[in-house]
Amino acid sequence: MSPAVPEVCFEISSPDGSVRRTGTVSAAADVTELPGEPGVPAFEVVAADLRTEPVRIRFTWPVDSAITLWRATQGSHRELPTDWGSHRDIRSVRSAPVAAFVGLDDRSPLTISLSAAVRGCDFAVGVNEETAEQLIQLTVDDIEPAQSPADGVRRFVLRVDLRGLQFAEALRGVSDWWAAELGDRVAPVPALAREAMYSTWYSDHQHVSAESVEQHARESAQYGCSAVIVDDGWQTEDTARGYAHCGDWEPTSSKFPDMAEHVRRVHDLGLAYVLWIAPPLIGAHSKAWDRFQDRTLGYVDGLSASVLDPRYPEVRDHIVECCVRPVRDWGVDGLKIDFIDSWAWESAPSVPDGDCETVDEGVELILAAVTAELRRLRPSLLIEFRQDYVNPRLWQFGTFLRAGDCAMDAVENRVRTIDARLLAGDRAVHSDMLMWHPEAPAEAVARQFIGALFSTPQVSVELGKLSAEHDRVVRFWLAFCKDNAETLLHGVLTPSRPDARYTQVRASSEECTVVAVFSNPVVHLADIKQRLLLVNGGEEPRLLIEGAGADPVELVVFDCSGAELSRTTTTPPAGLWAVQVPVGGVARIERV
Repeated sequence: MSPAVPEVCFEISSPDGSVRRTGTVSAAADVTELPGEPGVPAFEVVAADLRTEPVRIRFTWPVDSAITLWRATQGSHRELPTDWGSHRDIRSVRSAPVAAFVGLDDRSPLTISLSAAVRGCDFAVGVNEETAEQLIQLTVDDIEPAQSPADGVRRFVLRVDLRGLQFAEALRGVSDWWAAELGDRVAPVPALAREAMYSTWYSDHQHVSAESVEQHARESAQYGCSAVIVDDGWQTEDTARGYAHCGDWEPTSSKFPDMAEHVRRVHDLGLAYVLWIAPPLIGAHSKAWDRFQDRTLGYVDGLSASVLDPRYPEVRDHIVECCVRPVRDWGVDGLKIDFIDSWAWESAPSVPDGDCETVDEGVELILAAVTAELRRLRPSLLIEFRQDYVNPRLWQFGTFLRAGDCAMDAVENRVRTIDARLLAGDRAVHSDMLMWHPEAPAEAVARQFIGALFSTPQVSVELGKLSAEHDRVVRFWLAFCKDNAETLLHGVLTPSRPDARYTQVRASSEECTVVAVFSNPVVHLADIKQRLLLVNGGEEPRLLIEGAGADPVELVVFDCSGAELSRTTTTPPAGLWAVQVPVGGVARIERV
């Protein structure tokens, strides 16, 4: 019996050298510290053969100030997890290899991330009960090969940010690093991807038809929407919300008798056309079932469908053709590619006649082939992915990312869009589709838009049936989002208190700052040097401003429908300045 090979050690030190810890990497790998920026140690890890043993990294670090752990996919739980309860299986199509501890001051004493070369890993970061320190345990099992791999060697980088930056800035550092690593492989984002869109999902569900789509397109164009997203239902007569009929991806003749002509009519209304498709899924009622039923990863009860195995070349060819056909033959402008996280399959069966080592490799081959051909056909192609498809590896393929489904939940839409923005790099981020009850108060309608304020809105209600009051609210907020898009979508995003689901969010550009106030009414400023827009997303008709300066300003207050309530010139008082802003309303403050 051969002796055990010792693990490889590496050292991590705080910027001032007061804290040092020794980490370990499994014996089948080498680790080298890279030169880099102060306070951000980075280590290159080289693995000889992941097929025989994954790479395991382990170290601890004292983080006394943290109250929460920010993760790429976390839902509403914003806790400090224990090390034994913190494991996350991260794949190319689900989540991302990053975590940031955050304190009450919104600073991150420790942000850990792995490079975009990692296609699959177990990412565990949590409290170690024995040491009262944070235990970081990373197990990497799938890495993209280098452009010219030697002897199957795979390499990736561990990045540890100890600078104590505001957590959003620390996460921007991670996304900037990923973008630099991916380089020109990052997909271009058309301007249209950042313009409001109409979705048929909440308004029609699977009852969608050519007539309903054209009606929605006609009405939404009058509200400034630039595209219509046709969701599930175009490919099936079944309306039971399952996916047993998926797999062929052909329009059902009763609902869409002439798909190309229908798309042309929507184009004539001035809107782009985006079509939903779920390429991993194949149901027993599809024509393709007999051909591919033995080429699946398995059956998913909750979907009433099986998941195609992308490690087979014939499966990939079928999926690519199904995705290319709508653009090539029907003239659609983009795809809403859904359910790709169903490919994040645990314990995939062996495939001796497949040609990929891993499921993630097969998935990326599909997405690469689809997007290459579609961009050849349509250079301004739109590709929507949905949370939790937030891995930087998907930046090569998608152009906008929609918040996960949270129907009528303005708070969750806020949390999900901000979470997505923090890791999106230059990707466009969209809200989950906005909906509300036809008899809801005007403030409730405004709250839906305010919750999605720092993303591109998608709307999914019957716009032609809006009351006059709701019509004014919708037009105002869609115009507000468009007029302030440079700040809202491209400005520096600074959310507060992720542990409390973001009590305030602000975005700043050269000419404007927008602050949305939710559960903390005190807005801290360093004087008013540019146009300031305060949005009241809370429950009290008053906001408190600290640090507004002593120079005269013009204060204009609008209600939730954009009606101007008051316009005054005033000098802010010392200390807290109480400004009356109705719920769902806006205050605009500018120096005179």
